[in-house]
Formats: sequence, C-alpha cells, structure tokens
Amino acid sequence: MNHQHQPPGGQIIDLQSTPANHALAGKYRRNGKLQSCEPCRRSKLRCDHVVPACGRCVRRRCVDQCVYHPNPLTQSRRASEITPLTPVTSTNEESSVSIVQSIETSRTESPSIITPPTVLPRSTEAVGREVHRAASAPPLHLRDESNNRSGRQFLGETSYVSIFADGLGGCHDLTYSHAQKVRLSHDKIVQGCKILSFLKDKPSILRYVSRWYEICEDEGCICIEPIMKEWLWGLGINHGDVLRDQNPEKIRRLVELLWRNTQTSIIFDEKTTVTQWAKLATGPNIRWEVIGLIAAIVGQCASTPEPSDRFAKKHNLAHPSFPRQMSEIAEACLAFTRECEVLGDMYIWLLMENYCLTGMVKGESSHATYTQGGDIIASAVAMGLHQGVKTEDRLPFFLSQVRRRLFAQTYSAEIGIATFLGRPPRISYRYCNLQPPLDISVAQMILEEDELALALAGLDENGFNTAGKIQRVTWTKTWLGCAPEREAILDLALGQYTRDEIVRLAGDIQRRSKQYWDGLPAFIKRVRDGPLDVEGRTPNEILYMTVMRQAFRANDLLLQRVLIRKAGATSEKLIHVARSILKDILLMSQRHDLGALFQTDIASLLAVQGMRSAAVIAVELLKQEQLPVYPKEPLLPRSQTIQDLSVFAARLGAIDPADGSFAICDQGRKVITHILDRILSPPAAPDRQQSYRAPTVPRDQLQQPNQMGLDLVMNEPVPGCGLLHVPGVMDPAMTDLNFGIEVPFLGADNDFMQWLENMDWERPVQ
Repeated sequence: MNHQHQPPGGQIIDLQSTPANHALAGKYRRNGKLQSCEPCRRSKLRCDHVVPACGRCVRRRCVDQCVYHPNPLTQSRRASEITPLTPVTSTNEESSVSIVQSIETSRTESPSIITPPTVLPRSTEAVGREVHRAASAPPLHLRDESNNRSGRQFLGETSYVSIFADGLGGCHDLTYSHAQKVRLSHDKIVQGCKILSFLKDKPSILRYVSRWYEICEDEGCICIEPIMKEWLWGLGINHGDVLRDQNPEKIRRLVELLWRNTQTSIIFDEKTTVTQWAKLATGPNIRWEVIGLIAAIVGQCASTPEPSDRFAKKHNLAHPSFPRQMSEIAEACLAFTRECEVLGDMYIWLLMENYCLTGMVKGESSHATYTQGGDIIASAVAMGLHQGVKTEDRLPFFLSQVRRRLFAQTYSAEIGIATFLGRPPRISYRYCNLQPPLDISVAQMILEEDELALALAGLDENGFNTAGKIQRVTWTKTWLGCAPEREAILDLALGQYTRDEIVRLAGDIQRRSKQYWDGLPAFIKRVRDGPLDVEGRTPNEILYMTVMRQAFRANDLLLQRVLIRKAGATSEKLIHVARSILKDILLMSQRHDLGALFQTDIASLLAVQGMRSAAVIAVELLKQEQLPVYPKEPLLPRSQTIQDLSVFAARLGAIDPADGSFAICDQGRKVITHILDRILSPPAAPDRQQSYRAPTVPRDQLQQPNQMGLDLVMNEPVPGCGLLHVPGVMDPAMTDLNFGIEVPFLGADNDFMQWLENMDWERPVQ
C-alpha cells in the first residue's frame, strides 16, 4: 500500500484547486495533459483548463478570446468539435445562489438553482467560431478592484511596462499574471480557528463596535459604519451558530471558506450601492480582511473604556491586555491577506485601522507604528491612490470619497510622524495628486442620486460645508492644504541649505500659507484666529477644533525653530506661538467630557503639541533665569510660566501607564520637573554673576530677513505679542540663542527631550 508523503504540519489543502462549480476542459493532449486555451498556449503560460474561460483570461479581461481549439496547429475549427460546457453557478450577481449557503450546509449538498452559462454572439471575423464566456466571470463592463495581484500593481512612467507600451503602441497585457497558489497547512487552520474564537461572545463584540461608532459619530474610522453593520449582520446570520458553539469541524470549514474567499475578486461598478458592496465580503463571502477590521475596531474602543464599564469588567474586556490581543488578531489577519496576495480597499482599510490601534497601544513614536505607516504608504502607491481618483476608475461615489479620505489621512499622518521623529518623509506631495475629500458626512456620502445631489448643492465652491460644522472630514480636508507646507518646513530642517536659501524658502512657505488661509471659509478662520468657542459644540467638534488650531500653529513654531537655528533669528515669535499652544492644550486637558471619551487623543496631544511647546518655554525660561541681570519686564512672565509648566507636568503624570504615549509623557514630565527644580532652587549668588557672549550673528545680517517679511529682527514687535516684548530690555542677552549651551534646536523631538534629560544643568554658563 502506497502512502503519500505529507509535509510537516499536517494535511495540505490546495485552495486554488478547481471548485465544484467549475468544469475542466475534457480535451487531452497526446502527452496526457489537459489542453490549454489559445491565449495561454500562445503566451506559453500556465492555464487552469477551466471552461468556458480559464482564470487567467478572466483576470486579463479577455474572456472573448479564451477558446480551447481542438486542433491548435490548424486554422479551422468545426462547430461539432466544440467541447460541451458544464453549467456553473454565478457568485458575482446578488440575485444568484451561492454554492455555500452557510457553514452549516453539508459538503455533499448541491444548489437547487443553476444559472445557465452566458453565450456571447459569434464573432464576425471568424465564421463558425463560437466563443463562450464563463458564467461565473463578471460582465466585461465591471472592474475587479478587490484583489490586485502582484503583477497588477501601479507601474509609473519610468517602469519597463511603459517602455513596452510605448513601443507596442496599444493596450497589451504586459504584466506578470501568475498567482502563487496558497497551500493551507494544519497549522494555519489551527491559527485561524484561534482567531475566530474572539467572535464567540457576539453581544460583547456588537456592543464595542456600536459604542466606538457612537463615540466617533461615524467619522473616526475609514471603515464606515453602514458597511461594518452589514458585515456583522451577514456574519451573524450565516455563521453565528458556528462561532457561538465553536464546533471544531465547522470552524475548520469556516476557516477554509475564509481562505478561499480572500483569494477571490470583488466585482463592482459605479452603480454598486454601499449595501451591495458590503455584501460581497460577508455571509458566504466572508473574508479575512473583515475579521481583522472587526478586531481592530473592537481594540480601538477597548483602548478608551468607560469609567464605570461594569459590562467590560465582567467579561474581562477592560484588562489592558485586551486591546493588544485585538491588535495581534488584526496582525494575523493581515498576514493571511498578504499571503493571499490581496491588494484592495479592504486590505488597506485594515492596514489603516490597525495602524491607529497600534498607535494607541504602543505609541505613535514606536517602531511598530512607524513600520505600519510605511506599509500603508506602500499599499496606497501600489494601488495608484497617489494619482488620485479618476473618472475611468468607475468607482461608486461612496468608495471614491473613502479613497480620498484614506490617502489624505495617509499623507498627513506620514508628514506628522516624520516631523515628530525628525525623519525624512516616505512620501512627498511633489509626486502626488492630493485630492481633498468633500466636506460631507458619512450619512450624506451613501445617499441615492437625487438626495446626494441635494447634499452636494449645500457645499461651497471649494467643497466645504456651509453650515459651519466642524467634523473629522472638515479637519482632514483643511489640513491637507497645510501638510505640504509642513513637509517644506521639514525639508528646510533636514536639507542642506545656505542661510540665504533658508530665508528665501521660509518666505515662500509663509506666503503660500497665507494665500491658502485666505481662501478658507470664515468659520475655519475663526477656529485658528479667534477664541476657542466651545459653547454648544459636541466633544468631537471640540477635539477637531483643537487639533486644527494647534496644527496650524505648529507649522509656525517649527518654521521659527528652523529660522532660529539656521538663520540666526530671535526667539520672540517662537515663544509667543509656544505659549498660545500650551495655553490651549492646558484648557483642553482639563475638560472631563473630552478625557472620558478621547483618552488616547488627549495623551497624544500632550505628547506631541504640548511637549514641543512646553520644552521651548522651559528652555527659554531657564535661559531667562540665568541672565546676569534679571529684566524688570521679562519676555516670559516668571510666575505664570512656572505655574503653567507645573500644571502641564501634572497632566503628563496623570497619563495611564497602559497608554502608548506614556513613555514620552513620563520622560517629558521628568525633564520639565528637573528644569523647574533648577529654576526654583537657583545657585548661590556668586555663581549667578556670569558674563554673556556677544551675538554670534551680526546685526546687519539679522536685519536682512526683515526684507522678506519674516519675524527675525530682534527689535521688531511681533503682531499680537506686544505685552511679551519690550524693545531694548533683553536685546543684548537674548541675541545669544545658545547661552553657552549647544542646543540641537531642530532635531527630532525625541532626541531633543533626551538632550534635555541628559544635560548637565550644574555646569556654569560661559
């Protein structure tokens, strides 16, 4: 008796084998192998021998050419030699009956309704040649946007494909279309069963998902609520009993179904509704991306538990390890999807939601978060999202808007984290078509044609809402216009430029920023320039207003740091901007309604915007305290500044140790506390009498930037900052920016904080 050798790990299941609802070509060659279709035979590529059309021809959208010629070397074909076709069931049409009705269905059961194959008209060029298209293949006018295989990724102007295309002068299939077969081992099945075990407690999952969308008002996720609801409903209807009972055999079959579905294509066109699109990935069509997205959403909600959430404590969901478990499940689903070579909307949604969850769990400055951000960028570019949404993409309206939101968040997040870490950005606006999304809610985005047209009529010429409402997409759309200027500031900080070039480019940045700001709606201008009006605003609106307000000011602060370090500017405007940022951060951090709902967001703002401004103020206050003669009217009011820094340090100390930003906040608290101790416990009087160095930059050079309209001259009053600057009082001392201390004034924020912590504060100033 012969025994087949099995590789370690258990039985191997070929998920690319021909399904039961497809028929193989019945014609064999002389060597005993199945006959290939004409396109595959001529291209000398592997054919899967499925009739009426092979999988490769379906992927290439050339089904009309997929013909199994009985005598390939001859030029004629008799109609009587055509191999009879076996009807197959269409799984792409919503009205069709799927082979897998439920995981409860036995493998031996067969569908009672069979859709006959579609027969195309005879070609006028080849008389007597009857061409058939697979009934399971999509109509030719539909596009396959779900699974972009490795050979179908974006290839630009300098690629080899563009050279071939230019030379051949037409649309030719020049991409590598062979798909690697996934071999499912026993270990993978076991791992998949473990992943699905978290769905056993359906009420808890539904409660966490519903609460998260309620907190975010359906604006905090790329995966919008109507789609997630449809996924959960289909999952519960078709597989709820299996997930609840966790029967090993049925769970195993569900895992196999997940693997098979994840490798299939999702077919849609511009007329596909949001419900129809969602149904293509749930129920019998359930995919690993959907499982991962559910875990990521649950993990994000669990990272912001309610103070009196007895339900979560009872079900052991309030433990700090629970969000990490959800992150591990999302990572495993991502690994499964990568192995299936899937590159589509659901995959990149999962990347983005898992990126947000990892930032909550491990912190935005962690290497894991940074690496995941690179995965999102690589996938977005591979899908061609950096080129913008085009009319020929034939996307449903809701999906085109989601793609715009996704890429806007991808680019903005990359520029933000690159600035925070002091690293070069991995994507640049110079090579992107930054299409801002429309300022409409998710509920408006999924409306039907007439109602959608009415909603779009309520937008201004730039796509902003006219009701003055601040929502997440309002912030995303606004910030997308400022992010390129942040990238330009980062380029000034990291690039090799002369002083004159720095001054000229900084002036260009300020002019572009002013021009963009002048074109924004009045209600957004009030957010930045006026007082923070929170009366009658929801917690979400207050959060977005605060983030929007600080992001613009952060651009000014970072630009001033560049000018101070590389162009010899004075620090008046830097201090003014830093104080305004710190004031807003302190006001927002004391709001209990925001702290209860957005703990991780508050911690992130403290760690990024608050820490940056507090570090500037603390260092400048220390310099001021070390002056030989203390000024009568100092640039920083001593008492108020010490109080603000003390309150800020207390806010940092209140961050939950389980929060991802805890390490940065704790480090900042230690540094600021050390500086305050140094200031409040000054050295002896003889040690205080130190001489100061002469200005390192000649005054005639300092006045040159004033011709560019920049705030670099020491005696020039800063607009809106008259109380903080008295000409002539602190001019000689404050010209020396280093004050005997070599300050890396525009390194990475983390490096800056480490420098502060390691500084020998006892060393006398020279």
